[in-house]
Amino acid sequence: MTAAPDIAGTWALHGATLGPEGDTLYEWDAEMTLSASASSFAVAIETTGFKTSRSISFAEKLTALPSGEWHLRYGYEADPAHFATESHTFFGLSQLTFAPDLQSAEGTSCNYNGRYVVMLLQARRQEPA
Repeated sequence: MTAAPDIAGTWALHGATLGPEGDTLYEWDAEMTLSASASSFAVAIETTGFKTSRSISFAEKLTALPSGEWHLRYGYEADPAHFATESHTFFGLSQLTFAPDLQSAEGTSCNYNGRYVVMLLQARRQEPA
């Protein structure tokens, strides 16, 4: 069994929300925090700019790929404790593939229950403060 990589920390996340024909409706930025312990893993994303929201993960799964990359899949939902998402709910599914050097990741996400959109994701590891 391969030991899980150290991807915990803060990541700069850039997203492009796509329309039904695959055109970009808008782009957004967020801070993605990955937390890990011996028995669990968690993802929290807080967007910045003109649309603010915060989501928290559930049912996370991290898998090693033969290429040396790592594939993370998880469900997410609105954080009811965050001011921007306390009055509405949404949920979705995301997947990110981390480069072998664990400094970047790319993936996709789909959102349901109010937004019904597909997003392209790009993440870059932030240097510790």
